[in-house]
Amino acid sequence: MSEERRFKRGGKPGRSYLPLAIMILYLVAVRLTIARNPDMFRSAAQAAVFTWPMLGIVAAVGLGGTWIMRRTGRFPEMWDRRAPMAWRVWAPALIGLVLGGVAILVDRSTHWTTLAAQQMKLPSIHIDAPASYLIYPGGAIIVSILYFLLLVPLFLWIFRGRGFWVIAAVCALIEPCTQDLNMTGGLAMTAAVFAEDYALNLGQVWLFRRAGFVAAVLLRVFFYVVWHMVWPAIS
Repeated sequence: MSEERRFKRGGKPGRSYLPLAIMILYLVAVRLTIARNPDMFRSAAQAAVFTWPMLGIVAAVGLGGTWIMRRTGRFPEMWDRRAPMAWRVWAPALIGLVLGGVAILVDRSTHWTTLAAQQMKLPSIHIDAPASYLIYPGGAIIVSILYFLLLVPLFLWIFRGRGFWVIAAVCALIEPCTQDLNMTGGLAMTAAVFAEDYALNLGQVWLFRRAGFVAAVLLRVFFYVVWHMVWPAIS
């Protein structure tokens, strides 16, 4: 049975709006924690992601994206029991851990994080523990909502359900194009970092369609666990 037929009917709104509400409440909790500990970030750009106006935008985009996602009839609910648990949890975990390992190998080969930190005049691009345990899952939620939850269903709706993989390929380009193309250190290093980030984003869009939006967010969370939490602790 095709994904479209399997998820077209029988979804429950609570299976999407409740997970979205939980994610937004988590972001609010992170913001309140940051207000008491303003030195948790490495840079002003990182802190700006968790301002109240930004969180308001994320919430609005999330609500709009969820409404459009459900209206298309071509996605599972965010947490949909019709998708096997293996796809909702274990596949995102495995893919995220593998991509995190790839990111470590790329960094060991190119030392791009050291160069980036030097360029920004920071000791590291990674936020220190234990703040990282709270902030990076929030970052995964924000990035996933802004880059995928609205755009992918919206374009699929506009094109009447056609061209999913073209849409996925284009939306997956947003983050690496905005973050990686201005790197210093040479073409090979830029290409390697761009490729790993593109694979992460494309994997998220695929899981969004295959197993629901929570699975897409979990993939990035597990990636961040390896990349932003484990790697700084052992490097």
